[in-house]
Amino acid sequence: MNITSKVNNLDGLKRSLSVTVDKDEYINAFNKGLGKYKTSAKIDGFRAGKVPENIIIKNYKDRIHGDAMNLLIENSLTESLVENKLDTASPPKLSITQAGSFENDLVFTAEFEIYPLFSVKKIEDIEIEQPDVEINDSDISEVIKNIQKQHIKWEEKKNKSKAGDKIVLDYEGLIAGAAFENNKQDSFTFIIGDKINGDPATTGLFKAFYDNTTDEVVGSEKSFQYKMPSDFSDKNIAGKTIDYKIKIKQIYEGVLPELNEEFYKKFGVENSDHEIFKDNVSKYMKVELDQKMKSIKSAAINQILIDQNDFELPEHMLNTETQNISSQYEGMKQKIDDKIKLELDLIARKRVKLNLIYMKLTEVHKLVISEKDVYEFISKSDPATQEQLIQKTKEDKNYLNHIKNKLLEDAIIDLIASKCRINKIKKKFLEVVN
Repeated sequence: MNITSKVNNLDGLKRSLSVTVDKDEYINAFNKGLGKYKTSAKIDGFRAGKVPENIIIKNYKDRIHGDAMNLLIENSLTESLVENKLDTASPPKLSITQAGSFENDLVFTAEFEIYPLFSVKKIEDIEIEQPDVEINDSDISEVIKNIQKQHIKWEEKKNKSKAGDKIVLDYEGLIAGAAFENNKQDSFTFIIGDKINGDPATTGLFKAFYDNTTDEVVGSEKSFQYKMPSDFSDKNIAGKTIDYKIKIKQIYEGVLPELNEEFYKKFGVENSDHEIFKDNVSKYMKVELDQKMKSIKSAAINQILIDQNDFELPEHMLNTETQNISSQYEGMKQKIDDKIKLELDLIARKRVKLNLIYMKLTEVHKLVISEKDVYEFISKSDPATQEQLIQKTKEDKNYLNHIKNKLLEDAIIDLIASKCRINKIKKKFLEVVN
């Protein structure tokens, strides 16, 4: 095409591309469009293909002009981007300075962001820690005990509570005698001494409940104070002392099920003894450990890739990812306050950065995942997973690309793991899988 273009650097990764398309290109495009209408236009009083040119121009001039403009802008922009070696990271925003005509050149401007230019730090210099785990009899016994706990039977008791008992109580919390949002709950239930994962405020409050319900009986009423950490997310109660009143309604003692044939049948192990059940548990533990080790390895490598590579991120990609994450969060009926927004923005930044690093590694190491690789992956899955994956690919044509992307991520992690330094750290099974 007979075009000229000029690149202007704007802030950060933003670029402006000014394009001029010679009027002769417009004339050719207009005439080609006119020719198509000559053969296809249907106007009363004329046979198809026999409509005079002046009648077609009178009826369809604006359409022909619009089609010619769209075609010229699309083709000239693509050619200009290639010629100037620009890889767009956002949809171009177009501004037409001068429309094309038989007398005038087409002049327009496109604004967009480009992908950052960077090189990934040498993957041979990456060093990660990897747990070194050997599953032994004590690990298997501990897992079996946890399985028993999951099937515990609760029996109501009247004597004093102890660690491991289930407590049902009503509570109310006041700050300087005043109520606050979600300050009370009926039939609040927990197990004394249960390990709670969460922020310091949550874990600390549970511990206070544990301490104040141990060695108590049904009907006991107690009061205690708990000071919320100053950095707690809810600013209305952060740093304030809450006066709690509790009343224990019920106490349950847990009875572990016996390890017998009836118990083993619940897990699909027919006609088995303890050794057969133990062997089945061991096999499951190995599968779980393999999955966890893979997850730990991926997380460690990804974090180092993020930490060691610094470059500017396209705002469009960041905004899109932030919107996606926020929509998912709101879909779980969660409220987004200022603190949560900062956390979601940080997650979006990490995802975009990692995605760009993956793109660069894929390009540099010429990694390719074919449809054959996808179907081979599906065929190696267990029968239930196979059926599920096949069904999803039938329902959603894009699901094959989802699997491709997952396999590509695995290929990148495997590539780095094969070249980086791995320090083995001795750990127990439950330290790793928990």
